[in-house]
Amino acid sequence: MQQTSGLYIGLMSGTSVDAVDAALVHIDTKLELRASLSFEIPFDLKQQIHDICTAECAAIDELGRLNRRIGNLFADATLALLSTARLSAQDIRGIGSHGQTIRHRPPSESEPNPFTWQMGDPHVIAARTGITTVADFRSRDLAEGGHGAPLAPLFHRALCQHINGTCGVLNIGGLANLTVINRDEIRFGFDTGPGNTLIDAWYRRHNSGDFDRGGSWAQTGTVNIELLQQWLRDPFFNKAPPKSTGREYFNPNWMAALSPQVDTVKPADVAATLVELTAVSMGRCIANSLGPKTSVYVCGGGAHNTFLLSRLQSHLPNNTIENVEQLGIGPDWVEAAAFAWLAHARLEDQRFDLSSVTGSKRPLPLGVIYPA
Repeated sequence: MQQTSGLYIGLMSGTSVDAVDAALVHIDTKLELRASLSFEIPFDLKQQIHDICTAECAAIDELGRLNRRIGNLFADATLALLSTARLSAQDIRGIGSHGQTIRHRPPSESEPNPFTWQMGDPHVIAARTGITTVADFRSRDLAEGGHGAPLAPLFHRALCQHINGTCGVLNIGGLANLTVINRDEIRFGFDTGPGNTLIDAWYRRHNSGDFDRGGSWAQTGTVNIELLQQWLRDPFFNKAPPKSTGREYFNPNWMAALSPQVDTVKPADVAATLVELTAVSMGRCIANSLGPKTSVYVCGGGAHNTFLLSRLQSHLPNNTIENVEQLGIGPDWVEAAAFAWLAHARLEDQRFDLSSVTGSKRPLPLGVIYPA
């Protein structure tokens, strides 16, 4: 099918819930980032999302109102980006809205009815912006036997299409995921475990602010080997792909359940140990999936954590850790741009084979179209 070029907006709010990332991209023979915006999430809404993500249960009315409010938040982010770029709704072919994940339950022996839930009512986004919106990207993959995540490897492949040989793309968001690409073929794509989520939650508990900038606080601590070993015994780390996870699994309750003594350890030492946990778990996946002397391009908020990256590099002496900006897009905008790209693909009725990533059984379309 002949692809139609045009402008698209991608919207993403990750497990860190730090902001809504909005990216304006032009898609033709290649993708070009034209404008971007980090849209603030009101404190009370941010706290409500944090609480819902780890709650055992919630009232139906609360969930319904939250879905509507997040939809309005994403619409506000879109309108702000349009204003910044001095564009109107008529200039945009489509919006790709990932939504805010509040629960991800992939297939497992203990989950006979897997599901994934991203909030942010796309009807509200389409109605308020006047732009056709594509959302609910993950559910079809789950229906076809896959994990519904990660989906970013499809976009990572597009970013790396000019690279000869093998390379990796490591997204360090709230959770971390790794894509291994060999000559334009996705060999692997899977979640490695926690990225920033445990580090950020621990920082918020003991400090003001949302995250440990550059890992400066964690760098003052010393790794507690007993804690690290207890956490690394979790079976997720040794599970073979396809695999995905979420904050309902890796959260402070997970830390406490595996290490009841965690609150007796110096907080900065716990912070250092959480950084090491993320670095070790990511490093092992990279070492097992990539050969030596290959590059790993890092994106996501974790790309700014210099302490985390230094610890990762120490575990990968034969690999080169690079910033994804070398591939033409800043690390903060890769995921938002990915969903703009996926919206373009859906409006062009493209199908994707995710068997090597999520484990789904046949090529399928990703996303539901909500016309303006």
